[in-house]
Amino acid sequence: MKLSPPVYRATRKAPLLAALLLAFAASTVMAAELRVRIDNVTKPGATVYLALYDNAGDFAASRQGIAGQFLRADGGEAAATFLDVKPGRYAIAVFCDENGNGKLDTNLLGVPIERVGFSQDAQGAFGPPSFDAAAFDVADDVAIVIHLH
Repeated sequence: MKLSPPVYRATRKAPLLAALLLAFAASTVMAAELRVRIDNVTKPGATVYLALYDNAGDFAASRQGIAGQFLRADGGEAAATFLDVKPGRYAIAVFCDENGNGKLDTNLLGVPIERVGFSQDAQGAFGPPSFDAAAFDVADDVAIVIHLH
């Protein structure tokens, strides 16, 4: 039996369409939502800056993360959501800009004089914690809390 050209074209496109739909569904399922609550914000209305990192090098050097947000604190806390986070290992660094100058202020020794925090409530001895100390895994939707110090 010979297929007519219109039926043949539709039959030939069906596997391609199915493959595209499966690829889209797989990418949608694999992305997660990461919700972050920041506690201990002492100045209401202050701007809180968050950076999401996926590797130790950028985290240790305080380079720009793979994603970032800034938001206003409300009532001693702030909340942020990162959408479409791929499965993997991540760390978050946060600081609260209490004086509104858009940067993390430090003293002469480089020690922050504004409140900072890290995922896993990690703390470093003489500087920021290591990526491994602050890292957490994302496989599905996840919610974490970071306390500013």
